[in-house]
Amino acid sequence: MAGGDARLRKFRPDIEGLRAVAVALVVLGHSGLAVAGGFVGVDVFFVISGFLITRQLLAERAASGRISLRGFYARRARRIIPVATVVIVATMVAAWRWASPLRLHSISVDAAFSAVSAINIRLAQAGTDYLRADGPPSPFQHFWSLAVEEQFYALWPLVLVVVTTVIAGGSHRGRGGAVRTGPAGTAPAGTGPAGTGPAGTGPAGTGPVRTGRVFVVLVAVFGGSLALSVLLTPRSAPWAYFGSHTRAWELAAGALVALGAPAFARMPRALSSQLSWLGLLGILIAAARFDESTQYPGLAALLPVAGSAFVIAGGCAGPRRGAELLLRRWPLQVVGRLSYSWYLWHWPVLVLWPEAAGAPLGTAGKVAAVLGSLVLAAVTYHAVENPVRTRAVLVRRPAVGLGLGGCLAGTAVAVALAVGQVAAIPTTGGGTPAPGLAAGPAGGPGGAGVAGGAGVAGGAGVAGGAGVAGAAGVAGAAGVAGVEGTVGAAGASTALSRVIERSLDLPGLPAGLRPSLEQVPFDYKANRCYASITASTPTDCVYGDPNGHRTVVLYGDSHANQWFNAMNEVSRERGWRLIPYTKGGCPPADYQDFVLETLKRVYTECNTWRAEVLARIGALHPDLVIVGSEARTEAIRVGAGGMASLVRTLRSTGAKVVFISDTPYPGFDVPDCLARNPSNIRRCVVRVSDAKLTEPQRAIETNGARDGGAMLVDPVPWLCAKEQCPPIIGDTVVYYDKSHITGTYSTTLASYLGPELIRLAG
Repeated sequence: MAGGDARLRKFRPDIEGLRAVAVALVVLGHSGLAVAGGFVGVDVFFVISGFLITRQLLAERAASGRISLRGFYARRARRIIPVATVVIVATMVAAWRWASPLRLHSISVDAAFSAVSAINIRLAQAGTDYLRADGPPSPFQHFWSLAVEEQFYALWPLVLVVVTTVIAGGSHRGRGGAVRTGPAGTAPAGTGPAGTGPAGTGPAGTGPVRTGRVFVVLVAVFGGSLALSVLLTPRSAPWAYFGSHTRAWELAAGALVALGAPAFARMPRALSSQLSWLGLLGILIAAARFDESTQYPGLAALLPVAGSAFVIAGGCAGPRRGAELLLRRWPLQVVGRLSYSWYLWHWPVLVLWPEAAGAPLGTAGKVAAVLGSLVLAAVTYHAVENPVRTRAVLVRRPAVGLGLGGCLAGTAVAVALAVGQVAAIPTTGGGTPAPGLAAGPAGGPGGAGVAGGAGVAGGAGVAGGAGVAGAAGVAGAAGVAGVEGTVGAAGASTALSRVIERSLDLPGLPAGLRPSLEQVPFDYKANRCYASITASTPTDCVYGDPNGHRTVVLYGDSHANQWFNAMNEVSRERGWRLIPYTKGGCPPADYQDFVLETLKRVYTECNTWRAEVLARIGALHPDLVIVGSEARTEAIRVGAGGMASLVRTLRSTGAKVVFISDTPYPGFDVPDCLARNPSNIRRCVVRVSDAKLTEPQRAIETNGARDGGAMLVDPVPWLCAKEQCPPIIGDTVVYYDKSHITGTYSTTLASYLGPELIRLAG
């Protein structure tokens, strides 16, 4: 009998304290101050939400024989939307002031999706795009959990109405066919991070509710959603993490506890107290042991979910020596009341504060950001959340509450989209003339502009003897010299070297920038057959001269794909038939058990794709294979043998193999930096010592390629001079993100790459 036990308490201080634990874990985890597994706090919120909302609905059904859908959604609207609107609008204003203009459009779309509880879908989709997955986080990313809850609760009351009323027979319908109730409500129920009022279930009521059918439905939701979570977590981590279909079981777990609350209330108090302490311990163990490497949610989420369920179930009996001894302490009660507002404020403060300061937050800055967001939460709670939630007219008239919620959500969407539209992207930093990019030499080895035949395979070594570019280096002063283990290999013409040096002194964005800052984040899409991270089967495309007399393959990951524009240009000029096989995040060499950070699991799609590509290359018998690869730390674990084995496999097809060493790694989003500093782009210059050019993995891969018999090209002299790498060379933006060169600059380098390939491979 749901809702019929007098021992069920209207207010649960243990749940209020549990909210405080959950939000503290999330905030500490997001700030990086402690508990790497703080993300489990969201799971705690989900269980709390499932329990409280279900208890509220069942208590209403027991008390009046009906569930008021209009009343339920009105309560949700007045509790959730006002604070969310304040945070969304304030965050958009702050982003307009401090975020990169290039990001404002994307941020505004995120805000609009957050306002309509759909940001989780957008994030899941974006998480499958490897080339954009490592971009700066959205200040609205944390709204995903609220979206999951709202999507669940858009359907759950309807299901309860059908199960408890229609199927059971005897539905009572009011005007318009709505299922009505008498007094709208009971004490407001919390909703995960959204619930900050008393954790009540309302008066116990007197009417019986047959819960057998509800139990069956909940078990089906729990089992089906958990199975999907376990299935998708190793296969599609973004969808598993952000999807409502893979998180519904966590809310269903709380709902099942609500269904059994009368029975739990009759448990022996010694048992219930132990159950609550065991549950709290499970939550803390999960927070302490889990981190970003944990495959999550999947089965791992069972620990914090079960722990939360145990705390709530054990607290139903109100044991004097249970976890409530700790959870009812006043600091936790205060934080619990502020948990919804704090949850919404903490993330945009953590994301935008560094933008405003112009530097990453240190420990003191993180502490200040956390405390500052807590102050904002307190102000918002007392000025907005609590007054709106308890406003008499809104409580008495659900239609008014629904109207207010709709207007506020519409306002948030309108403000977000308006800010995104009016954001001005800089086009110049004062009209500074750009140093001209000289056309590269078109001739063969003699005219390549490589001083003295800039050597490949000498004894100089990259980072400890990689053997790239013996003594030749770079003509003039272009070389990246004086840094141990980094020497020019492919060579740059004296003209290009001078342009790079002059570009280091550019004060602001030059006039006639190519591509424009608005277009530069998308300047990488020329290769239609570039394989996404979810693809397992390669697609055949032919570029260059389709009827060419020589077949050339471009093979590797996204750091190979960045050379596609250059190779396409070279192939058209030379009459080569170009076939690209490139895939995001997929090392060309076989690194056993390679885990892609974006997926947080072994990259099985890469292994399948790579095997098929190598088989196709073998069938092609190409004349030349160009290999490119990000220099990953996995190379340290595997050693040079991985790349050497790949090169030998490729050479066994009869092809000559050229390996292009990795390009400099700025480590920050270069277009964002340029957009924030249009009149002082020197802030976006990267020193060679900070660009991963001297790290051991680069030398290991280069050594492996050389040992396997590849000819080597080092592109650093085309990108850097005087130990520095400018973000703009001539009038061209060099990078479209934090590590890949733009398609436009790649095209420019065709005039240098082409002669080098002719010199090396004939």
